Amino acid sequence: MKTPIYKNIAIIKLSSHGDIIHTIPAFNLLRKKFPDSKISWIVEPSGAKLLENFYGIDELIVINLKIKGFLNKIREFKRIKKKYKRKFDLIIDFQGLLKSALLSYVLKGNSFGFNKRNLKEPFAKYFYNKRAIYFNENKHVILKNINLTLFAVGTLNSSVEIYYPLKQLHPKENLNNFIHKNNLEKNKFIIVNIGGGWNTKVLEIDQFIYIINNLKSKFKIVILWGNINEKRRAEKIAGSTNTVKTFFMKFDELILFIKYASIIITGDTLALHIADMVKTPSVGIFGPTSPHRNGSLLKESIHVFEKLPCSFCYKKKCDKIDCLKEIDINKIIKAVYDIYEKFKFN
Repeated sequence: MKTPIYKNIAIIKLSSHGDIIHTIPAFNLLRKKFPDSKISWIVEPSGAKLLENFYGIDELIVINLKIKGFLNKIREFKRIKKKYKRKFDLIIDFQGLLKSALLSYVLKGNSFGFNKRNLKEPFAKYFYNKRAIYFNENKHVILKNINLTLFAVGTLNSSVEIYYPLKQLHPKENLNNFIHKNNLEKNKFIIVNIGGGWNTKVLEIDQFIYIINNLKSKFKIVILWGNINEKRRAEKIAGSTNTVKTFFMKFDELILFIKYASIIITGDTLALHIADMVKTPSVGIFGPTSPHRNGSLLKESIHVFEKLPCSFCYKKKCDKIDCLKEIDINKIIKAVYDIYEKFKFN
């Protein structure tokens, strides 16, 4: 079947940052398929800052649906609708929520979304013109997004590569000063990321302290954090381990810093997915989310988890978090040594 020609395409992926990274290979496929088309990406404000580091996106359409107040959200919808209604002949919703599906509907284009069983909010299915065939949720989410793209453009049997069109980034003064001050040679230090978007994805402070204390005699360790609450945790861990912590990094700095590292220890969060993108091996720590769906695709990386009856529940809140508390921390330490010994970073 001949692929339709779409001159104006809109991607809807509003948030989160890690999910945006997981959508970029699908965008890249669209870009290669339609090199002369205008491709716009509808995204929340913070996600737009992340996407500025990638080439090929013709327009970033920023919508703030996290703004407080129902009427303010309605105003945001109306603003986007007024400016972009009937502007797109293909709209692909990678978010899979009611709000994103409704946005695709009000824009009045040919809209595509996930199969009902792949949607986070199944009622969203009523707002798409077409829904993709079911995708096995045990497979990686990057492949799920690519599958939706292939369905939308009518080439389901195509083979594709996973590629990130990352711009050429250069370290700015803050990052250069931090690297030089702390003698951080490229491929000679390990990042321990103590943050995560969900509380259920983050180890206890004592667990991080144990990891660092058992690695710091062999490796140069740097503690990474991303928000004010994580900074407080990082300060406690740094104080107990005599370990340096990072400054607050912008997205371009974060990408370069992770690229410079030899290994990163992290939960299922933005840092893990950036590491995959820049080909830095990771020791991924998993509890509520599945490494098969969300983990690193690099052969060098290792997933660490404790399989319990409640594992991979995808809950953001939990009173117990046994899936993380019962992880044998020595497995994380061993994974670092295994990666290092196997690949001998120079």
